[in-house]
Amino acid sequence: MNVLFAIIWKELKDALRDRRTLMTALFSSLLGVPLLLLIFSTVLSQVESQEEKRVVLAVGMQYAPQLENFILRQGYQIKTAPVDYEAKSRSKEIDQPVLIVPPDFENKLGSGIKVNLEIAYDTSNRTAEFGVRPLRRLLDSYTQELTLMGLTMRGISAELLQLVEVKEHYLQKPEERKTSVTEMLPMMVLMAIVIGGMYSAIDTTAGERERGSLEPLMMNPVSGWQLAVGKWSAVALVGMGVAILTIASFFPSQWMIRNDTLRAEFQFSLKDACGFLVVLLPLAASVAAMQIAVALDCKSYKEAQVRNQIVSMFIPFVSLIPIMFPGREPAWFQWIPVLAQNQMMNQVLKGESLNTLAVTIALLVCVGITGVSLAYIAQKMRKVVMN
Repeated sequence: MNVLFAIIWKELKDALRDRRTLMTALFSSLLGVPLLLLIFSTVLSQVESQEEKRVVLAVGMQYAPQLENFILRQGYQIKTAPVDYEAKSRSKEIDQPVLIVPPDFENKLGSGIKVNLEIAYDTSNRTAEFGVRPLRRLLDSYTQELTLMGLTMRGISAELLQLVEVKEHYLQKPEERKTSVTEMLPMMVLMAIVIGGMYSAIDTTAGERERGSLEPLMMNPVSGWQLAVGKWSAVALVGMGVAILTIASFFPSQWMIRNDTLRAEFQFSLKDACGFLVVLLPLAASVAAMQIAVALDCKSYKEAQVRNQIVSMFIPFVSLIPIMFPGREPAWFQWIPVLAQNQMMNQVLKGESLNTLAVTIALLVCVGITGVSLAYIAQKMRKVVMN
């Protein structure tokens, strides 16, 4: 037992001395979530600012006095768009879509002929694109008013066209809304765990082999299992530490949210943090074992890094699987690593309680992956050095 603890302590010190491992672990765990929430809040603020901006940029508004009157009555201001609005939209000098009114607008409207209004914006100008929806909503209201006025002048009740009124009834719980803008957070946490422990796993295998320090370690009277468990324990502790730091970063991240709506909806509590830890710590341990197993056969640090990066690509691909099942999620999701954890973290963010069976299944799968990986590492450890 003393030998095992000595190996763990030695590997853990080596991992913490490696600047690349330490910096990657700290940056991935402490900066990932705050930056993501900052981006979310900035984009949401841009959308809301366009919703609240009561200014319409227009070309040819003099051809539509009725439309101009309607827009002004809604509390909007009308500004004439610059002549070179297309170029300025591409260069993002203007941050709104431009309403284009044709010269024959009023004549066609008076004759009962269908007339087209155009909304011009550059698709690369995201801020201007955010303003398209409120402008369309304003124009739809104008069209509806014109229709009602036309029916009234002909003595037809507008209610005849509205015998059925459809309303939406949201079944979603109020606390579930916060996941609509933070659904990428679970994947960010999973990526932080994988990347945070990857360099430690590579350094303790291919790195030591490349430096020639693995052979002297083998000269000690230790078994393959002791080496495997010792190295895995150190890497697993690094991965778990990254998981804990990442979850802890959720709390100060809430202060960085610049949007009031998102700040009110995203309330990450201590209970949520405990739920995340229950889900993520077993996964971090199993990921550490897999990373060591993948890097063990590699003869160089770069080769091990490439192989582990390929394994890391598994996470975003697995996270996309639910898109193929837009209805109820199949029961077998609970048996797929990463996918099960992603599903349970989303449940925590929605304010739901974790399913005991789902947590147990995920734990058993992680234990199974860890056991198989450690058996492979213990078997290959001495063979690798001899080759």
